[in-house]
Amino acid sequence: MTEVAVQDQLAVGAVLARYCHRCDDGDFAGLVALFTADGEFAYGGQTLRGPAEMIAFFERTQGRPEQRGMHLMVNTVLEPAGADRVRSTADFVFLRYTDDRLAPAMAGRYLDDLVQVDGAWRIARREVRLLDKPPSL
Repeated sequence: MTEVAVQDQLAVGAVLARYCHRCDDGDFAGLVALFTADGEFAYGGQTLRGPAEMIAFFERTQGRPEQRGMHLMVNTVLEPAGADRVRSTADFVFLRYTDDRLAPAMAGRYLDDLVQVDGAWRIARREVRLLDKPPSL
């Protein structure tokens, strides 16, 4: 089985962490710069394509400071997906301020396709799957 090279694991991990930091900081232009020029972001039954659609979405959903919080990402697994391509699966929790303290607001899984563009890793597609409450609870 082919593994992702250690230097690529570190570089991809940095891209994924920067996504969380830039989203939490409200740096949506910087966040979108982590994607390929034709990148896709799938969330809530919609797929956004390209920088303009993504920036508009993040401005609407995370644009005001009270909408933001902290994204935590764990359990990241990288799999090779072809030449200069990696598939990443990671769990996340989004914490939002409630009564002056951070509290979990949502959790789920990021499914990412990343590609190397001019020697740098970029997100070609991110799918966000929210964790649903099991029917028996």
